[in-house]
Amino acid sequence: MRAVPLALMLAPLLALTILFGAVTAPGPALASEGAAGGLPPSVRIKPLMVPVVNAGRVEKYTQVEVNLEVGDALRLGEVQLSIPRLHDAILTAIYKGIDEGWVVRGNIANVPALRRRIDDSVIAMFGKDVITRILITPIARQSSLQ
Repeated sequence: MRAVPLALMLAPLLALTILFGAVTAPGPALASEGAAGGLPPSVRIKPLMVPVVNAGRVEKYTQVEVNLEVGDALRLGEVQLSIPRLHDAILTAIYKGIDEGWVVRGNIANVPALRRRIDDSVIAMFGKDVITRILITPIARQSSLQ
């Protein structure tokens, strides 16, 4: 039997930590107050294909997936109906990030700035506090056709 690298076992925990800050079990205070044990609703934006440009030519492509946590569950339907607009706004923010130097060779070098740009777009669409967290996940890279 092959040993599973520790990094592969900890990857889901790391993803949760990035999204929610720290992974903690609900304490007795939360249980006694009757708080919901489930995660807040979220909306997944289909993977975005982003070109990696080097010296004026497309070197390869990378895919980025964005999940938006909806803080106001009553507005989940409105957010879901706006997925095409969200897709365009997020793709625009990523391209702006490439121009600003926040995305370098397919890697997100300045995640907080890119999140702020996406958050600004989301606030313009829905108002403040509708989307509470933004998770940006690189998925895959592909070589360009030559």
